[in-house]
Amino acid sequence: MQHFIGQTHNGTEVYVELIGTEAGRQVARQPQLLSLTKEMLAHITVHGSDISIEYDMQRPIGYSSIAPTTDQNVVFYGRLLKETIFTRFVKNVKPHATRYLSIQLLRSQTGSYELTDIWIGRLRPAQPGSSAETAEGKQYWANHAVIYADQHLQLQTVTKVCPY
Repeated sequence: MQHFIGQTHNGTEVYVELIGTEAGRQVARQPQLLSLTKEMLAHITVHGSDISIEYDMQRPIGYSSIAPTTDQNVVFYGRLLKETIFTRFVKNVKPHATRYLSIQLLRSQTGSYELTDIWIGRLRPAQPGSSAETAEGKQYWANHAVIYADQHLQLQTVTKVCPY
């Protein structure tokens, strides 16, 4: 089910597939992301086929689920349900307020864009083990983690040993 979100500053239409996509899952958890994205789109100009954008909304819009980590933090790894890659988690850390909204867009054959991912917080590289993994991403994820807040994990995959 494709849903029209809005147009960019240069008039390009942006849609989101609400069923079966990462962006759709994020919107289902946080419906306000659609209105924030529409507001953001009006201020940005897009070019290219695969775009990642971080935008400062100039006001607090929510809490980032990613936190920097140190040796003092309790860190563990596990696979989220229905995922094939390991995620690095940190316990006992509170999310911090942020003004940033990050999105990923993919240009369609019609010239419009599909929102493929969205989150509250700064841009971040792909996780190790994903198809978009980079050396910079490995370095980033060695010092950052998803704040654990009762996410549904594949329990047999939980480990304190880094799997990558």
